[in-house]
Amino acid sequence: MRNQNKKLLSTVFAVWVMFIAPILAQTVAEDMSAEEFTIPEEQAVVIDSLHTQEPPGAEETSPGETWVASYYGKGFHGRRTASGEVFNQYAMTCAHKTLPFQTLLKVTNPKTGKNVIVRVTDRGPFKRGRDIDLSYGAAKEIGMIAAGVMKVEVVKLQDRQEFTEL
Repeated sequence: MRNQNKKLLSTVFAVWVMFIAPILAQTVAEDMSAEEFTIPEEQAVVIDSLHTQEPPGAEETSPGETWVASYYGKGFHGRRTASGEVFNQYAMTCAHKTLPFQTLLKVTNPKTGKNVIVRVTDRGPFKRGRDIDLSYGAAKEIGMIAAGVMKVEVVKLQDRQEFTEL
């Protein structure tokens, strides 16, 4: 008796999927015309590939901008980054969604005043509300390992000369 009930239930479900679901999908599609459907501006940036060399939009940083930072390390150590480099969790690198690869950033922990110069080598972070992913080594240098996620001050360095002056 149980097998017959299972067969009947699966048959009813299959009929529903074949006949009712397409009607519901068509109704929903008709209700959402292209003119009415808009994507919020903060969700409009789409990165085509993690391996893209050019970011979808250049993002300029002004001195002393506050960003939410997290860090990544062990799970990605030894794997290729979006720039093609092999990720070293102890190197002073970071991931950012849109800044060009090789961009130098000065990242400061405002609570301790410790800072580090990092180079953009990867894309990310992909968690909502985060702006930058530091390598484990960079996060350790500024003392954010215990916090995991924290607000940091970020300054984009214009060229290598600024880097040597620091």
